[in-house]
Amino acid sequence: MNTQVRTDRDDRPASGMRSTLINLGGGFAALSVVLLLVYWQATDGNLSLVADAFGGVDWSINPDLGAFAKASWVIQLHASTAIGALVLGTVQMFAPKGTIPHRTVGYVWAVLMVTTAVSAIFIRQINDGGFSFIHIFVPITLMAVYGMIANARRGLINKHRNAVYGAFFGALVVPGLFAFMPGRLMHVMVFGG
Repeated sequence: MNTQVRTDRDDRPASGMRSTLINLGGGFAALSVVLLLVYWQATDGNLSLVADAFGGVDWSINPDLGAFAKASWVIQLHASTAIGALVLGTVQMFAPKGTIPHRTVGYVWAVLMVTTAVSAIFIRQINDGGFSFIHIFVPITLMAVYGMIANARRGLINKHRNAVYGAFFGALVVPGLFAFMPGRLMHVMVFGG
């Protein structure tokens, strides 16, 4: 029987604490979504508690999918690749690791992330043609994707995994939440405008 401590290819023991924190973070996110959906269902779509926190913005669910068709092509590209990366990244987290499909899907995900980041450079309607605070996620995304691929190619699996989780949550989920601020396309599409 092999009783050695499992190490990934960078010769360090796999961190149980890091896995615990990642699982807790994922669990907290899932619980938050479930609680929000339960609250939304219980109030028939009237999120007045949330609206009060954001200055009386109407957050009732009233989808306006036509807003997507009216947006510029660069915003459509950006939103489509971001949603694709979110879906594919979520699937990839639960799929078996180290396989050919994992690698192939990973490269597709990386292309979606880079396309999302580069297209964001050309979206400047909010700040009168200048960059806004959300553009800080462009270099973060590009660096995370580079680190993800470079570490995987070097066989540094722990670092690869950290770069992937960092890119997914720090460069996709967090900016995605900002996309639901009042006046932005995702807010208009989901909550109406």
